[in-house]
Amino acid sequence: MAIVGAVLLFNYVSAADARAQKDLEPVTVLVASRDIPAGTPVEELASSLETRSIPGAAIAPGALSSLADITDKVVASEILAGEQLLDAKLVAESALLTPGAVQVPAGLQEVTILLEPERVAGGNLKAGDKVGVFTNFSVKEKGSEDAEEVKLSKHLYDGVLVTAIQIAPSEQTATPEGTTALPSGSAYVTLGVDSVQATKIVHTQIYGELWLSKQNDDTNPGNRSVIDVNEVLK
Repeated sequence: MAIVGAVLLFNYVSAADARAQKDLEPVTVLVASRDIPAGTPVEELASSLETRSIPGAAIAPGALSSLADITDKVVASEILAGEQLLDAKLVAESALLTPGAVQVPAGLQEVTILLEPERVAGGNLKAGDKVGVFTNFSVKEKGSEDAEEVKLSKHLYDGVLVTAIQIAPSEQTATPEGTTALPSGSAYVTLGVDSVQATKIVHTQIYGELWLSKQNDDTNPGNRSVIDVNEVLK
């Protein structure tokens, strides 16, 4: 009996030693050599990665040793220098988008404005729509402090992309056939614009008034001149 126990103990110790030895064996994995921002395409990762031999016990689940056969994916969240590259960190680009949002075109940036429903086509906008942007200002003539303020309007832009919109849902009340219920709150509208457009839109949001029109592919370009009440009444 003592001999059997000794044999079992020897086998257990041997197995434990083997497991420990395996945990110490080096495994090659990909590690970030510098911080990698979220959204970085797989195709651009090579310059930010290096291979390292790490003891098996220190390998994180899902750690990658190669990017071969991995395409059309992007980094889901920031990877810090020294972190192992995990399979779970690479996702389809569409997975990064908020539901109901569209990707901003390359070279543009996003700016968000807050508007009442009547200024966003009654709330009948969705991500992917194109809008016209209109501004209203009250100004005084230059060099005349006592002058009355003049109300001016201008059609700023056509075909601006709506990348996202958040609006309080319509109240659940009965409406006549062929009509829709009114939205119950203001809308956060995110637009894809260049730097000049963003600056003018932000300035107007703070110091003037903004209106958006819903456009389509056949919408004709508008008159971009500044108009006052005299132009309206012509």
